[in-house]
Amino acid sequence: MQYTRVALAIILLSIVGTLCSCARDPQKAKAKYLAEGQTYMKKGKFGDAVIEFRNALRLDPRFVDAYYQLAQADLAQHDWREAYVSLQKAIELDPARLDARLDRGRLYLAARQFKNAEEEANFILQRQTNDVGAYQLLGAALIGEQKPEKSLGAFGKVTELRPDDPSAYINTALVEINMHRFSDAEQHLKKALTVDPRSTEAYKDLANFYRLQNRVADAEQTFQHGIAQNPDAIPLYVAWASMLTAQGQNDLATALLEKLRNQLPKSSAAAKVIGDYYFQRKDTDRALAEYRRGLSIDPRDLEIKKRMQDVYLATGQVQLAADLDKELLKAAPKDVFVRIDHGRLLMAQGKLQDAAIYFQAVVKDVAGSPEPHYYLALAYWQAGNLGQANSELQEALKLSPGMPVALASLAQLNVAQNRLSEAEHDAMELVQKHPEEVSYRLLLSYIYLRSGQPPKAEEQSLVAFRLDPNQASVHLNIGQVYSAEKKWSNADTEFEAALRLEPNNTGVLSSYANSFLARQQTPKAIDRVQEYIDANPNDSQGHVILGILQFNAKNMPSAQTEFQKAIQLDSKNVQAHLGMGEAYRKESQTDAAIGQYQQVVDLQPKSAPLVTMVGNLYLDENDLDTARKYYLRALDLDPNNAVALANLAWVDAQESKNLDVALGRAQKAKSMMPDVPSITDTLAWVMYKKGNYSGAIPLLQECVKKSPDSAQFHLHLGLALVAAGQKDLGKGQLNAALQTKKLNTSDSKQARDTLGTPN
Repeated sequence: MQYTRVALAIILLSIVGTLCSCARDPQKAKAKYLAEGQTYMKKGKFGDAVIEFRNALRLDPRFVDAYYQLAQADLAQHDWREAYVSLQKAIELDPARLDARLDRGRLYLAARQFKNAEEEANFILQRQTNDVGAYQLLGAALIGEQKPEKSLGAFGKVTELRPDDPSAYINTALVEINMHRFSDAEQHLKKALTVDPRSTEAYKDLANFYRLQNRVADAEQTFQHGIAQNPDAIPLYVAWASMLTAQGQNDLATALLEKLRNQLPKSSAAAKVIGDYYFQRKDTDRALAEYRRGLSIDPRDLEIKKRMQDVYLATGQVQLAADLDKELLKAAPKDVFVRIDHGRLLMAQGKLQDAAIYFQAVVKDVAGSPEPHYYLALAYWQAGNLGQANSELQEALKLSPGMPVALASLAQLNVAQNRLSEAEHDAMELVQKHPEEVSYRLLLSYIYLRSGQPPKAEEQSLVAFRLDPNQASVHLNIGQVYSAEKKWSNADTEFEAALRLEPNNTGVLSSYANSFLARQQTPKAIDRVQEYIDANPNDSQGHVILGILQFNAKNMPSAQTEFQKAIQLDSKNVQAHLGMGEAYRKESQTDAAIGQYQQVVDLQPKSAPLVTMVGNLYLDENDLDTARKYYLRALDLDPNNAVALANLAWVDAQESKNLDVALGRAQKAKSMMPDVPSITDTLAWVMYKKGNYSGAIPLLQECVKKSPDSAQFHLHLGLALVAAGQKDLGKGQLNAALQTKKLNTSDSKQARDTLGTPN
């Protein structure tokens, strides 16, 4: 027993001695922490690694290696902000730390700060002339800056330094395709296959290149060779089937997918991909059948069930989605995509505020995942909170640079906010990275059309036509382009082609009607839509389109008849109810209009935008008390509804009530939708009412600059200038407001009283 105590004492003394030794030598201690952290990194225990690296930094706050390794742990956990902070610190301590600069450059690239990424790459190359990673970073940054020639040089250098890397040749070819250097692109894609004859990506890109060139036989031959080399390469089968479908060879596409099934009869992965193929083509019956086949192979495959949930949500089968939602939440309550689909279900049920709150929780719980940010953006967008939607899409792209669905949505959101140059940049990036994707070509074409560049729009739409001549949306887009170019006969041909491909597509019908309106041929538009209704008398949306045309032609009784027919066919057709409400308003039947809009609110009681719309009706009638009630109700549903916030602030300003609260609401609305002049005007008007004339003036000048024809903006700017002592400038604005002859009686009187002129 005595021996045991002595032995224990010796062991304890040994441990104490070791600890004291480490304490006396912090260099060894910090090295030990660093080594332990790196061991955790190799095991994938990134959280434990972070602790060890931070322990090292507590001993030595200037330990560059620890900062760099801490950044690697943060990157592994997709914590980009913390990774950037650690890299920044490492570079501050050692500006020549090139690996840290390369990683910081990649973060700049992910954040779309292309100039910073370029500078980082050049810094590295000045000191290490053959750094492959730096050339790759430089090439990608230059693409982002729309400098393809220089980008090509950077990627070309990668091929010199890594002649056996097929991805280097593929990247070079993608740049050359966008520069229309097709011969060079073809040679580089072939070179990629020479380097790696089994490269699935190279076969796919080469075949898609031939599709762009309308060399269908060469594309088919490439797919054949690729599958011969890689008989289990699922992406090649699907890409080939897509091309066959685009060429109208549906039977051959079906046979090819059957070949894939036979090649991999026990592969649930193949079933998922085939199901996805049909789902993307809106053939939901076949998609669901394929997913069920996959489940028969692997009944525990949650990924397939999540895809089935996607189908139900996309096709409005809310009850089936809700039933499957319960099953999935029970089976995998912490799965990110199961949680995302639950939030999507809330959106489908019209519970936009609940969906936003839910997605906020998912974003918080799953740091580093881009998808929750993306769907939170959609929830904000549907609720009308465009600023917050934009921020969340940017976050998704930081977490997953170039994420196609997020980038496409950001482009569409920028279009909705009239930020066309930003939208063009986003869509161009998609086309550069995915030149064979028809939807991105159509998106870019639409943006060119909106920004007044029809020739560029036509170029993109014709490329889309070469890729998929049997897609109705392609003919629709070309028809819209020809309408913008006033090539009316060509436009008619394309709209009719789109309707032949999708005879019940009322979106095409609506655009076709708008084309007739653009050439001031309303009777022809009415005749064509009537022809459609004769063939489809029970199509509610067709009657809505005809109702809108009659409304524009000022045939109010006929418009009301069509809207009423639409409502009889589909009592939940919101557009029909809104159209009827507008028809009543046009006839000065305000009570009937409000009643109609109230029916819309009853259909979607949790839709803050619709509740706000009813408030606007009462505001138009100068019933401020009732308008206030509706705006408050809208804000109960969605506290971040910018329009309701601004309009409630306006009501309070008109009555000079709660001006401090009104100012806060108006400021919040402005922060969320900074580019909407009416919201800026509201903020300025509240400031004017509070006596802050100098603060209101620049905001009102911004409004007048953006909307020079607005009588109200000139009036408010004039009043603010006069109140601030700038009487001559103010009177000029007031006279401009009066000259528009658009002021109501009360505003006109205020302008004349301020000018000191008689009515």
